[in-house]
Amino acid sequence: MLEVSETPLPSAGEPFVLAGGEIVERAGRRRADITVAHGHIAAVDPPGTDRHDSVHVVDATGCVVASGLIDLFARLGEPGNEEAETVATAAAAAALGGFTAVLAQPDTDPPLDRLGQLAELRRNAAAGCCAVIAAATITADRAGLRLSPMAELADAGVRWFTDVCPLADIGLLRRALQYAGPLGATVSVRPATAHLHGTAAMAEGAVSARMGLAGEPAVSEELAAAAAIGVARLTGGRLHLDRISAARTVELVRAAKAEGLDISASVTADHLVFVDADADGYDTLMRAEPPYRTLDDREALIAGVNDRAIDAVVSGHSPVPPQAKDLPFDEALPGVAALETCAAIVFGHPRISLETALDALAWRPAELTGATHLGGGAIEPGQPANLAVLDLDRPWNLAERGSVSMARNTPHRDRQMDVMVTATVVAGRLFVAGGVLRSPAGTVAALAAGTTR
Repeated sequence: MLEVSETPLPSAGEPFVLAGGEIVERAGRRRADITVAHGHIAAVDPPGTDRHDSVHVVDATGCVVASGLIDLFARLGEPGNEEAETVATAAAAAALGGFTAVLAQPDTDPPLDRLGQLAELRRNAAAGCCAVIAAATITADRAGLRLSPMAELADAGVRWFTDVCPLADIGLLRRALQYAGPLGATVSVRPATAHLHGTAAMAEGAVSARMGLAGEPAVSEELAAAAAIGVARLTGGRLHLDRISAARTVELVRAAKAEGLDISASVTADHLVFVDADADGYDTLMRAEPPYRTLDDREALIAGVNDRAIDAVVSGHSPVPPQAKDLPFDEALPGVAALETCAAIVFGHPRISLETALDALAWRPAELTGATHLGGGAIEPGQPANLAVLDLDRPWNLAERGSVSMARNTPHRDRQMDVMVTATVVAGRLFVAGGVLRSPAGTVAALAAGTTR
């Protein structure tokens, strides 16, 4: 069970200082003390600046202080999958992982394709530990037959549209991109070709053959990505390729960007670590969406993050109830609960620099969603206080610390992480301090007491 500290902390609006940390931004690095008050950054002063003794101080010595992380892919469970996760527990897990905002996927039950569902999500998220950005479906009821009321949803503030699953009708994708353009919206697709086993349990290859399982070949993703890029070229629309997994797809994205097309792409943190051989023991925790592919694919994904062909690394958080993983490999639901481990994986990756990790987890996602006020923005007086503090040399593991997410479908439970998020500030509230979930208003403690196990 996750420890939730009742140590007195500053209440909403009460000033506090993040002291002694190293601020890392695109413009460079600097050591400074950050004063937070009334939801904003009140001052950025040289280290050790004298302050009133009554001001609460959070010691960030030896740590990196960055603008808050933004996750471009998180399933929050609610509505329809409350057995596995709720908006409140997912938001608390996100805060523990350094995220100050998450893009909630709309493949709920019912799907988010109407103003009523949008209002419900915003109500559920209002008291959470992290901001929730709503995405809506491209098609009505996610049925892939006709467009959702995109203009109406855009008028209500939605700027990201996705059916989450592959969109089979390329003509419908064309209309979505044409329609979304004047709305200033992004259309996101997970590239896969249904006729080439786009929902198979594994990547097709030597490992799937040895395991006797039908696989999804890399060409399934490549063909769908090429078609989507072609439609983006035709329409001039803003296209996002969601959770890519194949080497050739990275090449296609790199070429499209060189051509000047308005295209972005993401990859999950776990695809930078795992390959298909990791599922050789039929461990259903290794059944992911999309499936893990070969070593060459993983190398291409890492290279794509490093040269910015891939814009964002996402958690891909997909909570499923325990019984959905307690099945044969090809029958188990895919998905990984990843909000609490995503940042540790990326910042601790031996081949990804600190600045590259921040670009992929904060700066670019903030730009892509137009949400620099929620994270990924400048650390300067007057800006909203959405911040993450990272200790780059503080080992921990999920089993010992405990988890606030209701989901247990993670392969990282007993794995050592070398980077810990020690503090998370969301809209000026200190929800994580000392690497522990805190309770500024008592709500987080009540949440954890009711959901952790």
